[in-house]
Amino acid sequence: MSLRTALIGFGKMADTYAEDPIMARHYRYAAHSQVLAEHPAFTWDCVIDPSPDARDRAKERWGIAQTFATVTEAAAAGYAPDCLVIATPPTLRAAALEPLPSVKAILVEKPLGPSLAEGEALMTLARARNVMVQANIWRRADETLRRLAGGLLAEKLGRVQAATLIYGNGLHNNGFHMIDLTRMLLGEVVAVQAFGGAIPGPHLPLQGDFDLRFALHLMGGEIVLAQPVDFRAYRENGFDFWGTEGRLSVWQEGLTFALAPRRDNRAMRGESEIASDAAELLPTTVGTALWQMYDNLADAVAGRAPLWSPGESALQVERVVAALEASLSANGAKIEVAYV
Repeated sequence: MSLRTALIGFGKMADTYAEDPIMARHYRYAAHSQVLAEHPAFTWDCVIDPSPDARDRAKERWGIAQTFATVTEAAAAGYAPDCLVIATPPTLRAAALEPLPSVKAILVEKPLGPSLAEGEALMTLARARNVMVQANIWRRADETLRRLAGGLLAEKLGRVQAATLIYGNGLHNNGFHMIDLTRMLLGEVVAVQAFGGAIPGPHLPLQGDFDLRFALHLMGGEIVLAQPVDFRAYRENGFDFWGTEGRLSVWQEGLTFALAPRRDNRAMRGESEIASDAAELLPTTVGTALWQMYDNLADAVAGRAPLWSPGESALQVERVVAALEASLSANGAKIEVAYV
């Protein structure tokens, strides 16, 4: 069964990333529109966006016949989708679901809301309506990262001894992604600490967002340190994990995966080293991760698989971010992360 689907919000992630010729070299699917136009499990027949230019682009570029300025307008016209892809600003995400009772599943951008309370409100509504929620934290659908999380990381690295994250463009934006990736690969975050003050910037894409230096204390005892970089100088979202048996470095936002082994130390007898200059490069699979996210959503709706990035998991990242904000307000005190 093909899911009748509306795309709500028709900006960068929804569509215009598809127009970047440099991005296209590495990302077969950079935007929701590219997946929806081809995926056999979804029938994309509606775009909802307040911008007339965006609605015109949907009609002209993708042949979408039904376009509306608001979800309320779509509901009033009798539009009844099975699935929503919600790519609006965070303030509008819960409101996107409310007027459409026919919806069975949503794929929603992160964060779920501008605050933990509003993210919880979206999930409460979805549970009450029995709506399946997949958060588009796309690294959870990246094939290479899934292999690492499925056992390859432990096999190659042994016990992780030191871990560093690099991110930019906002704690609630890419910081959210990197916190979730830490949970995916290393386990749950039980406490956090903020270092220094918030680093604001007019260049950040989410209103009111900021960068922050912080530590994540994990259930297994590991401590992961995160440092932001200014995207006006260059982009990076990556990490460096040092294990007892090897090192994993992921850079260029997932385009480079390097696994370096432990070997005899080349400069000292009886010692070992990590041979970072002899790393094995793993294949990058970022370019098809968005397609895989839709594949998984379709399988979950059909009862064939669990969700890879369920809304409840994204809500736990919201709790980690809320704890970081509490630590920031408490001058870097260690704050435990709440669980429900």
